[in-house]
Amino acid sequence: MIEPPKEPATVASDLGRSGFIKSTFASIRYRDFAYLWFGQNAHGFAIWIDMIAQPLLVLFLTDSPVHLGMVLLARTVPGIALGPLGGAMADGFNRRAVLLLSKVAILLVSMVFAAALLFDTYALWTVYVYAVLRGATMAFDMPARRAMIPSIVPRELVTNAMALSTWSMTVTRIAGAAVSGYMVAFIGFGSVYVVVCAMYAGAVFFTWKMRLPDHKPEGYQGIRSMGSETIDGLRYVWQTPPIRAVVTFAFGYFTFGMAFMQVFAPLFATREDIFNIGDGGFGTMMAVSAIGGTMGALGLAAANPHRRRGIIMIGVMGAFGLLLMAFALSAQINSVILGFVVMFMLGIGQSSFQPLINSVAVELTPDNMRGRVIGVISLDRATIALGGAIAGVLAGALNPVIAQALFGLVCVATAAVFFLGYPTLRKID
Repeated sequence: MIEPPKEPATVASDLGRSGFIKSTFASIRYRDFAYLWFGQNAHGFAIWIDMIAQPLLVLFLTDSPVHLGMVLLARTVPGIALGPLGGAMADGFNRRAVLLLSKVAILLVSMVFAAALLFDTYALWTVYVYAVLRGATMAFDMPARRAMIPSIVPRELVTNAMALSTWSMTVTRIAGAAVSGYMVAFIGFGSVYVVVCAMYAGAVFFTWKMRLPDHKPEGYQGIRSMGSETIDGLRYVWQTPPIRAVVTFAFGYFTFGMAFMQVFAPLFATREDIFNIGDGGFGTMMAVSAIGGTMGALGLAAANPHRRRGIIMIGVMGAFGLLLMAFALSAQINSVILGFVVMFMLGIGQSSFQPLINSVAVELTPDNMRGRVIGVISLDRATIALGGAIAGVLAGALNPVIAQALFGLVCVATAAVFFLGYPTLRKID
């Protein structure tokens, strides 16, 4: 195991006199995590600008909702297919090098795409190619980034570091979503993607500045070896009871907990017989959720729980299910105010659960397997898509309100089943 530095380095070490601020941002006092975090902020800002600008570009080219969904699929499928392989790469090679190369790759892809937009040589197929390549590079980013965290902060700060990582994504989601639409309107798509490239360049710079101690990689032994190492990772997850408990529990959350964002919230917002607040109201609802997520991540970072986290995860899951049922109730009684309050609380729950899952997973896993375990967890995109499909079918067959209530009930039931029948998860400390 690699021992992180025992004393904070000089970068970002002076965080003010407030005890709350010091405890909340404790991980940033460590030089390499500071650079990792700054790079993630730049990267996240670029991602959220792109996620708003790209659908607008598709609509500008086609005015087709079908292509909107297909471009999203083109961006998601490579990540699902390559996620476990990205984990194997993070374990078999220098993680800083894997992370740096993935960020350089997305920078180069974005530069070519920006040039196509600036010189008016783009078409719809260009957007599809960009979406596929971007999704492929992201599959190698997350396993390497999360797997290195236990080697650059002390063990007692791993949850704090994961929470700060989540917080940075929620903050950049608010900022990126807020400015990207106006940027498209005032400076055009080409210039927007120049800004995206600048943000990715910042992420490359901060990653390059990292000088973390390397784990002991297994080394490259051919494509066949990488395939077997990927399978070893899947086998390890299944054969290790605590890891299997965490991953199975997480997939239950991703399948039944996350559909509120991609299915139920837009349905509730736009249907005339429910909230009827339109597209703008839906955007505001998502912003409220992101604000709650920001506060939840900061609260988790400040609390930094490193004891009884299995119980905490189960409790968060149960509370999240109750909130989903409350969201259904707000739609049933047609209370927009209650709906917004619940969305704020759901944002807090969302940003609390995911860092706990990741911190527990990396701490329970040997260093030479961490990337592969995170690669398996990164399959959350597949389970989220599955949950969205199930939610859409139930919303059509029954109605959205009943379907959302059922999804919340499943989350509560999952928490109860794991608490009563799966002591392995309950006893995780």
